Amino acid sequence: MKVSLTPNEVGVGISFDYLEGKNSTSIPLPLSNDRIIEYYKLPGFMVYLAWEQLYELGVLEDDNTLSYPEYYRLLGEEDGVDLLHRVGLPTEPMRVNGELRLDSMPQEARLSVLLQNSDGKNLDRLGKRTGAFYEIEGELKALPEAVYHLYRAIQEPFDEGYQKIAICQELAQQAGLKMENFLQNERFHVIDRYDLEVKVHSDDHIELVPTGDSAVENLALNHPAPVYSAKAGLSRERYVRTKRVDDDLHKMSTKRHIRGQEVPLFFENPSAVLPEHDYMIDLEEFSDRVKGLIPIFKVGAQIREGSGFTWFDKESGDAAPFDETLLRDLMERHPDQQYVNYEGKWFYLDPTLRKQLLGLDDGEKRVKNRFALDIKDNEDELDYQLEANHQVLVERYPIPSGLQATLFEHQMVGFHWLCQLHEQQRGGLLADDMGLGKTLQVIAFLLRQQELNMLKPTLLILPIALIENWVEEMRKFAPSLTTSMYIHRGSNRLASSERISQYDLVITSYDTLKIDQLIFGKIAFQSVICDEAQNVKSFSSQRSRALRAMKAEFRLAMTGTPVENGLDELWSIMDFVQPGYLGALKEFRKRYEEQADYEGLLRTLKPHYLRRTKKEVLANQLPIKYPDTIVFVEASSEQKALSYSMLQTSATGQTAILNMLTKLRQLYGHPGAVVPDYERLPIEQIPKIHMIVDQLDRIREKEEKVLIFTEFRKLHSIMKRILMQRYGISIPVIDGDTKNRRAVVQAFNESEGFGVMLLSPKAAGVGLTITSANHVIHYTRWWNPAVENQATDRAYRIGQNKDVYVYQFITRDPVNFPKGTVEEVMHELLENKRELAENVIVPFSVEEIRNLVMEKVLKKTE
Repeated sequence: MKVSLTPNEVGVGISFDYLEGKNSTSIPLPLSNDRIIEYYKLPGFMVYLAWEQLYELGVLEDDNTLSYPEYYRLLGEEDGVDLLHRVGLPTEPMRVNGELRLDSMPQEARLSVLLQNSDGKNLDRLGKRTGAFYEIEGELKALPEAVYHLYRAIQEPFDEGYQKIAICQELAQQAGLKMENFLQNERFHVIDRYDLEVKVHSDDHIELVPTGDSAVENLALNHPAPVYSAKAGLSRERYVRTKRVDDDLHKMSTKRHIRGQEVPLFFENPSAVLPEHDYMIDLEEFSDRVKGLIPIFKVGAQIREGSGFTWFDKESGDAAPFDETLLRDLMERHPDQQYVNYEGKWFYLDPTLRKQLLGLDDGEKRVKNRFALDIKDNEDELDYQLEANHQVLVERYPIPSGLQATLFEHQMVGFHWLCQLHEQQRGGLLADDMGLGKTLQVIAFLLRQQELNMLKPTLLILPIALIENWVEEMRKFAPSLTTSMYIHRGSNRLASSERISQYDLVITSYDTLKIDQLIFGKIAFQSVICDEAQNVKSFSSQRSRALRAMKAEFRLAMTGTPVENGLDELWSIMDFVQPGYLGALKEFRKRYEEQADYEGLLRTLKPHYLRRTKKEVLANQLPIKYPDTIVFVEASSEQKALSYSMLQTSATGQTAILNMLTKLRQLYGHPGAVVPDYERLPIEQIPKIHMIVDQLDRIREKEEKVLIFTEFRKLHSIMKRILMQRYGISIPVIDGDTKNRRAVVQAFNESEGFGVMLLSPKAAGVGLTITSANHVIHYTRWWNPAVENQATDRAYRIGQNKDVYVYQFITRDPVNFPKGTVEEVMHELLENKRELAENVIVPFSVEEIRNLVMEKVLKKTE
């Protein structure tokens, strides 16, 4: 087997050929099992393995080209350097020097580079450059990254010639290259970032002033043109704004002066005042930075016994005397304003307080909510509540004719439940166990909405990794949903609320929603549905606040794990699903969290909450899942020696101790994960690998498949090599960098006979169905048994027709840890917590487990 490396302008193409005499056959990627059996003992197969790992990481283009940005990124990672070395690409850039030259008038900006090697020889005479590589005497040599970016900048078009020169001068300086005389005397500077100073003219007039790193940059930022010149002795300094900065400043110029009620609003929520634009500045941080330049009085009231109110400052919570008559007067004189300036002070007139003081009915004189993202957060007190209709309605609804699937009974129940929720105008939390088909239930509901002409527009918010999965499920089971579907992501996404609202179904990710919340906030959605809703479990996060700011007739959250670390997470999700239903967060904590009243909470949740487990609904439909098989192995002499040396380092501090425990966990998986020199140890000297290979041999005899979970990428790489060499089969890997997860899983599911897949429990714990496998090995334990359960459920779910077996492999090291290794302590603690983890509304603290492991391991070694 022979690898060919072919550089081009965008990357390096990688291809393999099978050589037999004078004949050459191109090798496809990835190889089928039949081909692997044919090739795996040939010279060059280990190089092929590195190529396949690059493919699985998703860093290869469709034509098997490794782009230069990905190449340089891999150079910065230990595992990446190893892969590049194994495939035959250079892993250390050349040492070069040279000069940047200007070959035209400055405005035309025709630039070139004279490049020499460390011996002073002209590289263009020694070899030929293509992209980031020189080919010299048949060997590829890599340019330093800054030099490559300089070549790219020279080739790219720019709005301004001066801007191009400035960027190329900066890159040449980073690369350590000289510049010809003109470029030395005419120094161009790129302004690619800026800050804002808030200049207060009066309590109702502020000015936004862009600022840079120096006085001359300040002048350049506030100059009308993108290029600003200044003399500096005999030389001239030119300052050039990038297009991104220039666009920001032009947008900001329309709101440079902020007056009236928009002044306090700007301090509370800058996004609501500044024109729609994806600014370089994080507006939320900006808000925190400037808040308080002008005081805003927020008053709260509590009814005291007898009559009247007791007043307190909503920011500090302290009691404060406020003039009730003045507040009433301000509210009556300004019925449509949230912020009122009185005698140089701003007062925030809370809608709830307005209702209390003026005795308004719900429908009377509501303050206009002019700014969709200025949400009432319900944290300290209940400011916003949607009433739900709990009347009993029809319990059975016709299955949509466009559904190309047969629902299980529990999925029928879920579909009817969703329809009833919608008719009663109440939100829902669908918390079914992993593998019960939450996606299909919701697809059936969306089809019904489409039949009723109540789909347009519906917003579906997903983790990025699940977008492809949802689209494929809809194409398979409900193709009509894809006829008016828009996926909102990437640099070319729509910036118009009106255009987006023309689609029936809009799909986006949580982070894109956060970025584009002003655009989405203007749309009146029929439904807003979020999958893996634990992504908004932090009530104070911008993800959560953006989601709760959306307008919708119907709200649905989906997650099999609504609580991971604390009940606040459930409150945050439910405050989106049915705002106000669980009361204010402060009240919720007292009622349920402090009392640990989980049964009472479940009773309260019932009208909006549906959870079924596989044990409940599929007891007679799924095959048996046997109790975990626990296998204990003793550490090898190499592992004992390495763990002893680690203990001698006397690590102190929580971070150092946690790092040591992490290395111990990797060490027990394979010493080569900690010390590269040990990567080639025979499997007989790695007890865990040896035991697993014995188990895999028995599984191979049955021609069944196995999923092996570990979080450590180095262990993925080592095990892939070992297992492919032993069994001569493809060993796919799914981790956080795998971009083509669905294709990898589909190929694995469709392959015949024995198979092994390596996975990361977090990256592969959601959105994947791998029912072709019926054996699950947890090679290293995860900190939360609920995450392990989710990982196991990739195989134990609807569609599985074989009994499922789960294995845990635990290393003992009685010499260094006579009372238990880190693996033994983790196993003991996690097994004690397993039953608790299965009750998804009982909090489970990963931090607590980590601290207990550190404490117990350290105590046992003293």
